Amino acid sequence: MLITRRSDYAMRICRVLRDGKVHNVREICQKEDIPRAFAYKILRELEMADLVNSERGNQGGYYLNKSLDKLTLYDIVSITEGDLAILHCMKEDCVRNPESMPCKVHQEIERIQTILIDEMKRKTIEEIMD
Repeated sequence: MLITRRSDYAMRICRVLRDGKVHNVREICQKEDIPRAFAYKILRELEMADLVNSERGNQGGYYLNKSLDKLTLYDIVSITEGDLAILHCMKEDCVRNPESMPCKVHQEIERIQTILIDEMKRKTIEEIMD
């Protein structure tokens, strides 16, 4: 699981949208110093995940569809990054870690990954931003 700039930008977008108002992309980018091309891609991902909605037209833009007190860092990262595996071998399709002969390194990394994910679920985005 690589937490990239994409997740950082997604959280910044949520910070702008948390006031419940409709914000256009230009405004979001200016407030949070996000490149416009990146913002459009991330907003599309957030919209597909039903986290934000868009309004078309002259006064259009984006607004949050879910309250930030219901979302965690884990939710945002899983939307923007997809697979939350620290290492490639943590994916279920790894052939080097059969159940008949589990890898000790894999088991330790899995333990650390579980702790990380639990910590990412511990606080809501609203708690982090307040």
